[in-house]
Amino acid sequence: MLLHDLKIGNKLLLINLIVACVSMTMLVVCIAVIAFHSNRTNLIHDLNAEAHILSENLTASLAFNDTKSAQALLQALRWSPHIKQVIILDSEGEIFSKYPPGAKQNLNEIDTLSSYLSAVSVQQPIKIGTQQVGQIQINASLNHIYSQLKQFLLFITFAMLIAGGLGAFMIRRLQTYLTKPIIELTKSMRLVSNTDNYGLRFNLESKDELGELATGFNTMLSTIQSHEAELDSELTLRMQAENRLQQLAYYDEVTKLPNRHHFNERMAKVVASSIQNNALCCIMVIDLDDFKIVNDTLGHHIGDDLLFAVGKRLGHDLRVEDILCRIGGDEFALILDNLTSIEQAQHVAEKIIQLMALPFILQDREVFIGASIGISFCPNDATNIPVLLRNADTAMYNAKRLGKNYFQMYLPEMEAKNIRRFALESALHRALDHKELFLHYQPQINIKTNQVTGFEALVRWDNPELGLISPVDFIPLAEDIGLIIPIGEFVLYQACLQSQQWRERYQVDTEISVNLSGRQLIQSNIVERIISIVNSTQLPFNLVTIELTESILMDHTKETLDKLEKLSASGFTISIDDFGTGYSSMSYLKRYPIDTLKIDRSFVSDLPDDTNDVAITQAIIALGKNLGMKLVAEGVETEAQLAFLKMHDCDTAQGFLYSRPIPASEAEHYLIALSDAKNNAAEKTTLA
Repeated sequence: MLLHDLKIGNKLLLINLIVACVSMTMLVVCIAVIAFHSNRTNLIHDLNAEAHILSENLTASLAFNDTKSAQALLQALRWSPHIKQVIILDSEGEIFSKYPPGAKQNLNEIDTLSSYLSAVSVQQPIKIGTQQVGQIQINASLNHIYSQLKQFLLFITFAMLIAGGLGAFMIRRLQTYLTKPIIELTKSMRLVSNTDNYGLRFNLESKDELGELATGFNTMLSTIQSHEAELDSELTLRMQAENRLQQLAYYDEVTKLPNRHHFNERMAKVVASSIQNNALCCIMVIDLDDFKIVNDTLGHHIGDDLLFAVGKRLGHDLRVEDILCRIGGDEFALILDNLTSIEQAQHVAEKIIQLMALPFILQDREVFIGASIGISFCPNDATNIPVLLRNADTAMYNAKRLGKNYFQMYLPEMEAKNIRRFALESALHRALDHKELFLHYQPQINIKTNQVTGFEALVRWDNPELGLISPVDFIPLAEDIGLIIPIGEFVLYQACLQSQQWRERYQVDTEISVNLSGRQLIQSNIVERIISIVNSTQLPFNLVTIELTESILMDHTKETLDKLEKLSASGFTISIDDFGTGYSSMSYLKRYPIDTLKIDRSFVSDLPDDTNDVAITQAIIALGKNLGMKLVAEGVETEAQLAFLKMHDCDTAQGFLYSRPIPASEAEHYLIALSDAKNNAAEKTTLA
């Protein structure tokens, strides 16, 4: 901050003085340190020499215990100003003689920085031949060294002051060669800034950096002057661009229809008019079905052509007061004003669905696409635009769930469903961490032996606030939001761990069946994940059945085949769940390594009375037997159904006739019975 507001000349002067002072100070400090160390070293050398001389002269005194002669010899040291004290020790370490008389022996000399800077101490043995008869200690003061340094520093300080003054005078005289051109250039800059006269020039005959700066300044002025006329043209172009941006702000570039911004403004006017005149209006949200498939298959350019064609077709028979907008992606919004009845909006929606059913011809291609429509009325449903739009969106998504190519008017119960779905979704995210998920097991019974062969693991959810939630409600939700992957891994681990615990406790092998979702199967590392999880429970792979639906096999062909072959090769059993309810094509039965077919409960429920179910069930059993597959019938609830399945050689039954899905503690009754049967059979074999 000190240099911030100073003129450049003063800045240069101050900087030079600071740099010079700092440099000289560091130099003086270094010289002082070196001089101190050198003088101290010389003093130590001198003390060692004096100690050597004294030790030679004191040998006789120590040998004959002549303290008087030793004291007389030490008195000669009073002419040495730097020696503080001398102590002579005999061979026993006792003081023999000392100078001055009050001197004290330093028993523990600590080599610290303070002792290094305050005094010097040397010790030397006194010997007669090779025998040590005593020791001499000499302590010296450093005062004379500090006195010399003080004189040196005073001289250096005086010299630095003289040099600093002379340097400041010379810098003042010489810096005008540097600062004067800069000051003149600054004045020229201010003049140009105040007058907008770009014809001014700054002349400086110099080849250094200031000359380059002046040349650059003049070049900049020339460039500005030459482009001054072009600025007006650019401003005109900018105004045209702003007008174009204004156009883009209200209209969609692809369809040329009004965009969402225009829609919001127009809807505000329509709603205000509807409330004021007690008239009926509506928002109709139109979402194209499977538009992403067109984009991904034919390309985005065909997708854009399709959006343009859709907009043109939708707007063909509209009234003048109606407005069609594209509000984003493949979503359109239609505002219908001054409606006479709700049926009028329904008629428009039906007409739109009929129009969308007709093919679009795009670059010599026939493209078929449908539309799902949601309708929200003002003031019947709401008078707030965001709420009206949200209601129409809710109705549109409900139409999609009903099978697409359909329209729905908003109903309050749709909002309740959305609220419940949101609550379920929020709670489901915490279900695993809060240990709200648990497993039930439904036994699978061998029809011939009436013994349990395995269990199907079924996940259940008990939330403290929402209560016991049906898998029909939360499994599809988990699929949609991606939580089916951690939930599926949780079910696999818990089921295999429980099965292994039963195996160790009852010494029986039963299969455990676990459902695998499509979201799990598309994971690139799903095979490794399954193997790792089952390995962690120590359950043999051949006791684990992986159940998949037909739709999974049809949606993923080559990739699914590779993964199922790896699982089958590892020892896992592959089962098709709800067989017969998916695709009519059964070629996948030949391609995939399938071990078990599960006959769907919809075919079993009316056996043996319904002739169609009888024919289908017989066909499935015959198909499975011919392909060497195991057959499991789901939903067996009556003795008549069981008798029919037994008569037609079905292998396994699963259903309420035997047991509902039950906790692990209750499932153990089946294992106890199986273990007892196994032990009885073993005893009979032993007795035989």
